[in-house]
Amino acid sequence: MNNFQVGDWVLKSAALKEKKGNHGKFDALWMGPFVITQVQMNNMFILHNLEGEHVFDGPVNGRFLKLYFI
Repeated sequence: MNNFQVGDWVLKSAALKEKKGNHGKFDALWMGPFVITQVQMNNMFILHNLEGEHVFDGPVNGRFLKLYFI
């Protein structure tokens, strides 16, 4: 399990494109970057874009996230 914290910049997996044949050779498999604004129980996170706008309808599971390094 990752130890993400509020303020971390992360990339979110484009899980629907991961299966073979659902994406082109040069399609990005990661979206973002996003900022973690809230940590919830069970490895769930609330994400906002860099402008501070809420992006997703609900929390995102940490298994679909990876740290974004500048």
